Amino acid sequence: MIVYNTTYHVDCTVSGEFLDWLREQFVPQALAGGLVANPRLLRMMGHYDGGACFALQFEAPSLAVLQRWNKATGKQLHEQLTKQFGNKVAGFTTFMESMEI
Repeated sequence: MIVYNTTYHVDCTVSGEFLDWLREQFVPQALAGGLVANPRLLRMMGHYDGGACFALQFEAPSLAVLQRWNKATGKQLHEQLTKQFGNKVAGFTTFMESMEI
């Protein structure tokens, strides 16, 4: 299984609006095609100058499926995010493989 993780730094002036948008728009659209599943939202602990940090994760069965999702749906969602929040939200994405302990 592949985990798609995006960590966001969100300006404190839009953090509530960002979380609402994430829950109401981003996650439903991300799940709509059935390529990613099991969304998980986490708040990063600690103090971040002027904002908060969140991580949003999804699971995909393979890297190929995740890349297909990212090229279409992921790209569109990123464009919506940029249009909605401009430079008040910055994120970086990592692809992680689940392993046995």
